[in-house]
Amino acid sequence: MATDAGWEKLTGLMQIPEQMMVPVSPRHEVLLAPEYAQLIRYAPDHDFVMRTITRREAHGLQLMSAEMVIAGKDTRKEFPLAEKYPMHFRKKYFPGRLRGDPSAEFANQQRASEILDAPPPIGFTTDTFRSCFVPGKPYSRLTPFGIEPVENNVQIAEELHLATAIGLWWLCGQAFDELVSLHAAGLVHGDMELHNIAVAPSPVEAVLIDFELAKRREDLRPEEWDKQVRNDFTELLKESVYLQCALGRQPGPLADLAMERMAELFPSPGRFERRIRRQAAV
Repeated sequence: MATDAGWEKLTGLMQIPEQMMVPVSPRHEVLLAPEYAQLIRYAPDHDFVMRTITRREAHGLQLMSAEMVIAGKDTRKEFPLAEKYPMHFRKKYFPGRLRGDPSAEFANQQRASEILDAPPPIGFTTDTFRSCFVPGKPYSRLTPFGIEPVENNVQIAEELHLATAIGLWWLCGQAFDELVSLHAAGLVHGDMELHNIAVAPSPVEAVLIDFELAKRREDLRPEEWDKQVRNDFTELLKESVYLQCALGRQPGPLADLAMERMAELFPSPGRFERRIRRQAAV
């Protein structure tokens, strides 16, 4: 006959699982389906892969996989933050890829987390890197811009809903401010594409992610540092030009820098400049 404690444990396991709110960073959480919630409560023996985000291959040889996982027992034991954030991002490298040490990516993410109050890294081994993540979407999936030829983005701006343009401008401004803070603290991102800006709905914010290629100021010659700083801003400045084609000329350092670098951002900047001037006069 089962003891009271044994009976409570047995009936607990027999209960129909429910949805569960799970923290995935110090200020973000997600609602998990019942089948995943059980894996949070009772850790599997090994990491459970919830979703594969991307895979990199060359000539049929797998080089890297990026996945959302629920940490297994060994992972939670090895990394204290995996116990706190069992659902997290895992990047796994395979033999054959020319890459840096995951410890460097961990150090970059840790430094960026301290500078920007961004989600921290969780841990690393010789072939894996783990980090908290931002639930939401990459900015690149929210913007309607970025088509070729680039001049066609003016027409998209003309048709963009005002509220959408304002919201995207606010997100770009927040990402720009984060880049400025990052540079001021002596770190360049190194891969500042729009898909490396994560947009979270709760709380609403734009967060820089993926610091694999980040570099410290002290590790670069002054001219290399200046070049990488300029490169960090390029895609964000292009986006700000497109948005000003919808909104008109905006105040502030993001808009000022975009207008200052207009000639190098586009082979034929005249159409963008004319559209911005006309829109400002509406």
